Amino acid sequence: MTRAVLPGEFWSRQLLQASHAEPAVWRAAVAIGALHRRWERTNVLAARPAGGDAAVDIDRFTAQGLKHYHTAISLAKSITNPANLAVISVALAAAAHLSGRWTECTVHIRAGLKLLRRMEAGELVNEAGALASPSDIRALAHTLERFDLQSMTFSDARAPYDYTNADVPNADLVPLYARSPSGRLAAAAPEDLEEAALAIFRMFRRFCILGTTVGMGLMPLPDFELARHEIVEECASLDTFLVAVEHAAQTTRRGVGDDESQEQQQRRQEQQQQLLTLRLYHTLTSLALAAGLLGPETRWDAHLPAFQRIVALAAEMARNTKSPLPFFMSLEPGLAMPLFITITRCRHPVTRRHALTLLRGLNRQEGIWNCATAARVAEQIIFVEEEGIDMQLPLRLQVEDSGPLAWSGNAPQWTSEDMYWPPWQGGWPKVPEEKRVLQLEVRLDVESNTIEQKIVLVGSGDGQGTVAKIVTIGF
Repeated sequence: MTRAVLPGEFWSRQLLQASHAEPAVWRAAVAIGALHRRWERTNVLAARPAGGDAAVDIDRFTAQGLKHYHTAISLAKSITNPANLAVISVALAAAAHLSGRWTECTVHIRAGLKLLRRMEAGELVNEAGALASPSDIRALAHTLERFDLQSMTFSDARAPYDYTNADVPNADLVPLYARSPSGRLAAAAPEDLEEAALAIFRMFRRFCILGTTVGMGLMPLPDFELARHEIVEECASLDTFLVAVEHAAQTTRRGVGDDESQEQQQRRQEQQQQLLTLRLYHTLTSLALAAGLLGPETRWDAHLPAFQRIVALAAEMARNTKSPLPFFMSLEPGLAMPLFITITRCRHPVTRRHALTLLRGLNRQEGIWNCATAARVAEQIIFVEEEGIDMQLPLRLQVEDSGPLAWSGNAPQWTSEDMYWPPWQGGWPKVPEEKRVLQLEVRLDVESNTIEQKIVLVGSGDGQGTVAKIVTIGF
């Protein structure tokens, strides 16, 4: 399932190879497997409360997963190969987040990133005195940086993301790794989807870290603007690459004949899904770059077409998802993050409702993100922002309903002179700046299946925000 979402060889090759060489990695892999099964049985129990032995299985898989997780940590002290140490950091991070151990997950990710940067710099060698291979480093970079991005975008309040010690990849370290004569890593333009994936997630992550450190006063604004300009240029270059790949994929589909083997067909469909994922996150990155991380919440309103494209891409990916089980699980980011950002930052009432309806209907666990949980959190944000505004819309809409929907009620129409805001085209009222959510803190308890949310509104001018609501809900 993980391979079907994003290109990369960590889960399908590197983790499995390391588990043969290191007992600690083998234990960590078994822990992931047991906790994966726990999520599957939790899904069965949620669908059928009287689901036979599902509750017993959940307890059993939880105990197995935690037992192997702790054993892996103990055995990891004997690992001397830096690449295998980085591999087990990823595996332990995956097991920690599947069991709701958010602080431990962050510790494992940070440890792995430190090892990765030293391997990229050619500072670490294995027992035979050899540097880690470029393919191993690339696979680690893919997975570790995507894990870090997940913890950044939806961190638990008890383990907030530490931007003061954030790992910012070298701006010169672009996707394609190759060894120079000195043994250091050099870079070139992306040549395949795997390289493009690393570039897109690295851009998004780097922009979020730099922008937030500016807001915290840890980085001068001119330095950030220079870095932002570099990222914008790289983002445009990657758009050219994706357009070329999309054109080639369309040409291939038109030329497919009856003689295509089942394996070829599966690989082509997998590549199409991976391409959709990259286009989804490229659109999200372009949106973030255009809107910026500083300024009023109303700045997002100018980017409605990008939000609409995110929803359309996510809907197509959901339709194309092939899973042997009704519950889809991946250890990589997928649809939840872009849809959640759309719901919470796009205040167009129809578009955000389409995104919410889609997110609620996805029975998926994607790394740290769970679609059902994210939908419940996002739903509360809509309630708070639209309280007192007559939207005349149900909270959930079907995507095909978008055409005939037209606002015709007598809801207030805001004007900027008296702190109100002009309506959307078609008359849909806008959420005024002071009612928009500025900050969200979430405490997620996996054992009790509860979420505690602290929602902070923009407020009336002090810039610190106003606490609007603290609520505990189940999921």
